[in-house]
Amino acid sequence: MALSVSGVYLTHQQKVLRLYKRVLRHLESWSRFEEHKNEKDMMKATQLLKEAEEEFWYYQHPQPYIFPDSPGGTTYERYDCYKVPEWCLDDWHPSEKAMYPDYFAKREQWKKLRRESWEREVKQLQEETPHLEGDLPPLWWDIVTRPRERPT
Repeated sequence: MALSVSGVYLTHQQKVLRLYKRVLRHLESWSRFEEHKNEKDMMKATQLLKEAEEEFWYYQHPQPYIFPDSPGGTTYERYDCYKVPEWCLDDWHPSEKAMYPDYFAKREQWKKLRRESWEREVKQLQEETPHLEGDLPPLWWDIVTRPRERPT
């Protein structure tokens, strides 16, 4: 049973840490991880990771325990369809906003700060980002990604 998060890029370190956690759930001994924890050669580290994942796949339990909120668990992202975007609070009636005066006062301060500093932050980001030929533009993830679709 493979656990993978689709559509998410994981770094080498994240892959190693997730494999480590899965193996700890299945094995009593973790001394083999300690042997190679300071491996500097990325080629060797990648090969060790590949071999460890293959060994884990071969020896894993046929019905492993998966935490409910973890990827592959029974309640993973269960309530995502009920999450409302923050901008929906702008449409609240003043009588509804009056029930939470402290929250909406603080929210207005944050919105004002965001409006005032947004252009400066984007300009700073664009200036700090190296402009090499073939590189992605700053804030590229907003261009190439889209929100998760609701299942029908």
